[in-house]
Amino acid sequence: MSKDNAISGTEYLPKVKAIYQAVFELFVEGADLNSLTVSEITKKAGIGKGTAYEYFSDKEEMIGRAICYNVEVFCGKIYEASKKEKTLYDKVNLVLLAMERQVPDANCIFRLIHIISGNSVTSRRFREVVEQQRLFGEMPVVNVIKRILTDVLKDREALSEEKEAYLVMSIYSRIWGYGMLLNEERYKQPEERASMRSLICRGICKEVDEIDIL
Repeated sequence: MSKDNAISGTEYLPKVKAIYQAVFELFVEGADLNSLTVSEITKKAGIGKGTAYEYFSDKEEMIGRAICYNVEVFCGKIYEASKKEKTLYDKVNLVLLAMERQVPDANCIFRLIHIISGNSVTSRRFREVVEQQRLFGEMPVVNVIKRILTDVLKDREALSEEKEAYLVMSIYSRIWGYGMLLNEERYKQPEERASMRSLICRGICKEVDEIDIL
């Protein structure tokens, strides 16, 4: 079986992947995850309800693991594409452009994260599942940022743990902020997006260039 993405290297069974994809497609179509049923998920996935329980203990585990999977796939595609770019500016710009091209997917991820942060019983169960998934590795977004930094800084002296953590945190917050801006009416205009992308890319490059003097 081939590996599903370049971030975690995790391999998934076909039926498990079908469930993960079904959850995401249902959510994109507007389904409410709190009221979504196992039957609806398995029907969309094209498998039997009993089969799903061979891999998952409950609906919340299906959805929680589906969230993790879809974030991994999204990040894996972006990282693979970033390896073709030479400079940090171009790599970051590619990440931001990828977010623009996949605004529906990105928006769904933001909505999923919003649901996870809720206070309902279902939301708490989602958080348990997501936190359990993270025991097996870092958050995919953080992993992508670290790999991009490693690719760019491979010829420089290794950063201290504190400096690396600072850069990852800074880049993560800027990328996350840009994703949120894409929902605003103003940033639906190409020229506005291009201007903000340039500011973000230049800001990140400047910070990385100057990290050694901190």
